[in-house]
Amino acid sequence: MKKLPLGIQTFSQIIEDDLVYVDKTGYIVELVDSMKYVFLSRPRRFGKSLLLSTIEEFFTGKRELFAGLKIYDYPEWKSHPIIHLDFSNMETGSEETFRETFFDRLNEIAGFYGIEIKSQIVSHYFGRLIKELSEKYGEKTVILIDEYDKPITDHLDNPEIAGRIREFLKSVFVRMKGNDAHIRFALLTGVSKFSKVSLFSGMNQITDISMNENYASLLGYTHEELQFYFSDFINNLAEKKGISGDELLQEIKRWYNGYSWDAMTRLYNPFSILSLFSTQRFDNYWFSSGTPSYLVKLMREKKYDVTILKNAEANILTFDSGTLDKIDPINLLFQTGYLTVSEKRDLYQIEEYLLNFPNFEVETSFYSHLIGDIASTQPYEALTLALKLRQSLENGKIEQFESILKTLFAQIPSNLLIKEERFFHSLFIMISYLSGIETDAEVNTNIGRIDGVIEFRNKIYIVEFKYNHPALEGLEQILQKKYYEKYLAKGKEIILLGVSFSANEINTINMTFEH
Repeated sequence: MKKLPLGIQTFSQIIEDDLVYVDKTGYIVELVDSMKYVFLSRPRRFGKSLLLSTIEEFFTGKRELFAGLKIYDYPEWKSHPIIHLDFSNMETGSEETFRETFFDRLNEIAGFYGIEIKSQIVSHYFGRLIKELSEKYGEKTVILIDEYDKPITDHLDNPEIAGRIREFLKSVFVRMKGNDAHIRFALLTGVSKFSKVSLFSGMNQITDISMNENYASLLGYTHEELQFYFSDFINNLAEKKGISGDELLQEIKRWYNGYSWDAMTRLYNPFSILSLFSTQRFDNYWFSSGTPSYLVKLMREKKYDVTILKNAEANILTFDSGTLDKIDPINLLFQTGYLTVSEKRDLYQIEEYLLNFPNFEVETSFYSHLIGDIASTQPYEALTLALKLRQSLENGKIEQFESILKTLFAQIPSNLLIKEERFFHSLFIMISYLSGIETDAEVNTNIGRIDGVIEFRNKIYIVEFKYNHPALEGLEQILQKKYYEKYLAKGKEIILLGVSFSANEINTINMTFEH
């Protein structure tokens, strides 16, 4: 059985060490033959670096590395000079340190190819390097830039620094336009696309393939690829757990599948899959590999209205990152991989999208971090409280449920307490999602909107929240508007639950319909 390439992003090492490699090289043929300037946005840990490494080896002309792969019979193998820049490996603490490390990397590339360029201006040096590499080696230069946006996103909480780095990068990228005749192919990858801040405005036309359905599975693993390339690992793990292969695949799909950029192709995050088969246990691998602090901060500033994250509506303009000081949280969640395309439809010839969490791993981890931030506790402690809350509701223990809520809210520092019904509502919904409770928020009926519906195997809770009003008012609203009627046919016990929040206390009142 082949070994797993966990943490390895170098194509040549994977091939030479005979590690598992999911063949995506057919896409490379399409890219290099049909496009010249390409941009691809994908979340972190999704295989962007491996893609660039693979393309680098292709343009180096090392055909022997591709034996048995789809690209092996490509008719024209040539060695091109390559400028490969990985911004994730550069110092981004300030504009000055980034400029210095960028310049050092360009010097390193020039030295490797035996070229001397007498300039201390980074953008000018970059343009000269493109031209002189092409002229010296008689082949056009290939440019590969990985995580191009990291120097900017590292400073999203400081728009002034982010703006200066953006302008510096713009001055560098514009050099491609003047050297078009010396460029064979250019690919830029990153998490976000800053089109509205004109980062790419000085370049030649760049083709964004991020939402192109022809390249939807360029990165990530499809279900068919999972079964084909990891069959031995699937069988081993199924045997260890004492379940069938099909049962294991269903669990893997629930945990790690669901990423999509075209609403049709569903993908697994490679890092999560490789980690699963390496450790042989289910866990939150991708999320725990790094959560942007700015994301949590932005959600706090937006008052944690998590009800907007289920079936969030978007269009193609949503996915532009806007100005650096006014980034839409839905866009940021999508770009960073916390939301993905669940449905796509045409509305007056404009593509509209519904966004949702891709899978169990992302959703539970996201909510545990947000709750941890609100309650100044660790994510695992938030998860423990959520599971206890679920247990109390499943067993119909309303007093225990109320006690758990009080424990949680007592931990919220006063400076983070937002005295609005939406805040308490959102926190309750987060806890419900985190515990795995099947919860519907803001459920529409013909005469009103239910705050929350929680369904178990034999029980249904209909919940109405009130802020600074008695819990009895919530119960009376449910009864007056007969929110329970649409659930009567299910034949389950129906519990009507009014929940009253205030800055000082939480109270509940309930009524049960027996069936």
